[in-house]
Amino acid sequence: MIGATTFAQEKPIETAVYTIPSYHLHKTIPIFRGAGSVLSKQSLSLHYMKHKKKYRFQTDPSGDELFFIIKEGPVEVQLNNQQYALDKGSVVFILPGDEVVFVNRRKDPASIYQMQMHATGKNIQRGKEAGSSFAMDWNEMVFKSHDKGGVRQLFDRKTVMLNRFDIHITTLNPGLKSHDPHTHVNEEIILMIDGVGEMQLGNRKEKITNGEAAWVESLIPHNITNIAKRPATYFAIQWN
Repeated sequence: MIGATTFAQEKPIETAVYTIPSYHLHKTIPIFRGAGSVLSKQSLSLHYMKHKKKYRFQTDPSGDELFFIIKEGPVEVQLNNQQYALDKGSVVFILPGDEVVFVNRRKDPASIYQMQMHATGKNIQRGKEAGSSFAMDWNEMVFKSHDKGGVRQLFDRKTVMLNRFDIHITTLNPGLKSHDPHTHVNEEIILMIDGVGEMQLGNRKEKITNGEAAWVESLIPHNITNIAKRPATYFAIQWN
C-alpha cells in the first residue's frame, strides 16, 4: 500500500518549469513539493508501475486528497467497487478516507502522476456534499474545438480541501499562444502531456516538453506558446 506522503514544514513552491529527474523504472519520482497560498502542503510526483503489480493508494478520513493522471497506460483501476480500464490522459480523484488500486496490465511499464493536497481549512462536509471520489476516462471526455485548437472541461467543483478545484485540458495548435500574458489570484499547474511549448513566467521564458510541469504562483503573468509543428496538449489545474 502506498499512503499519502508525510510532509514536514514546507517551503513555498517557486514559479518555474519542473522537469522529471533521471529515474530508475518502478520508482516514485518527486517533481515538486511545498506550500502555496491556499494549500499548506502539496506535491506532484510520478509513479512507475511494474507489469501486473498492484499499487494501492489510501488516505485516512482526516488525511489528504489525491488526484491522479494516467501518463502511460492502459491501467486497470479499482475505485468505489467499480473497475475501469483507463488510458493516457484519464484521471482519478479520491477524497480523504477512500482508496484506489491501480494495476498495470501491459507488458511495458505504466506510469501515473499523483497530486497530493492538504489544507488547514479543510471541510469534510463540503467535500462529501460536492460528490464522491471518481474516475474519468479520456475517451469519454467531451472535446470542444475552437479557433486555437480545443478544450476538454473535466470538472469545476468543491472538495474537502478546496472551495474550488477546476481542471481542463487544452489542445493548442502549432505556432499559437494560449492568450496574452495574464494574471489571476489562483495558483496554477500546467502539465504538458503531448508536445512542446514555451512558458512565459513573469519576465522570463522557459521551454516545457512532454511530461514536464509548470508551477505558476498567484498574480504571476503567464501564458504558453506552442513552438512545435504539431498540436500541444496540456492540463491546466487551478484552485482556491
